[in-house]
Amino acid sequence: MEEKNLLIEKENIEKALIFYNINIKDYKDKCYKCLDDINKNKELKTKLYNVLKLLYGNESEQLELFWKESDLNRFLGESYNKFIHNIILLSGYKIHEKNMSKYNFDTYQVLVHKNRVRECLTNDIYNRKLEEIRLSQLVWGIYFIKIKLIEVGRLQYEYCNNKKGKYIKIHIPKGDKLLYNEVLNSIKNSKKEIKKYFKIENYEYYCESWLLSKDITKLLDGNSNIAKFQQLFDIIEGKDAIKDILNFVYGLQQINSYYDLPEKTSLQSKIKDLLINGKEIHIGIGKLKKI
Repeated sequence: MEEKNLLIEKENIEKALIFYNINIKDYKDKCYKCLDDINKNKELKTKLYNVLKLLYGNESEQLELFWKESDLNRFLGESYNKFIHNIILLSGYKIHEKNMSKYNFDTYQVLVHKNRVRECLTNDIYNRKLEEIRLSQLVWGIYFIKIKLIEVGRLQYEYCNNKKGKYIKIHIPKGDKLLYNEVLNSIKNSKKEIKKYFKIENYEYYCESWLLSKDITKLLDGNSNIAKFQQLFDIIEGKDAIKDILNFVYGLQQINSYYDLPEKTSLQSKIKDLLINGKEIHIGIGKLKKI
């Protein structure tokens, strides 16, 4: 990690806001207030730079450790301006810019990456009405900054190189419908892009998602987009999916009673009935079949 690219200073944050096209006065004011709080506390600032080294360092395992955390209290203590999550993500913009140049990103990938990090920086605040972004959004944004992901049409592709070997993990960004033809086109077109940017061939595709849940399959029409997506994979049962279900289906972090879950869609209604009746829902882990 190059520390000169991670300055926690107003000028650097101002440039990051421009880079990610965030021109919202309230957002800027909260950033600058957080910066003031950081710079008034030398102990906090020292701890913060240690966190930056872990998050933006070269060891992937260090970044993955933060998925298990709900906040940064273990690293920064109990008392700090929670908008610090936003500041940490913004502080990596120079690294993002440098990495996109290093990988020789085309205009499409540059725009996608900048937009995805912008979403990580703002969606929790303006869509979920939270006071700051969740730690998970901070970590996900850094995945883009460190070029662990590319996006091709409807799907995203993460290059994984660990004890399990080299493989590609498919992610499904929230938003548009999961149309079958768009999924197929994305997978087919991804091969060229993966070779171009990650320089690998002869790999398997995997996907780990609530969308591959066999428990969800029972609720679906066989011609639904999700059912067709599932049919592309050989699937085994994974861990409990309740946290992901609340997050991706209902847009919630937690809820006191399943009876209070919204029913804006038929899928929400069906899943709600499952949960109220004490049924378990597990994530599906899928290996892509040959297409």
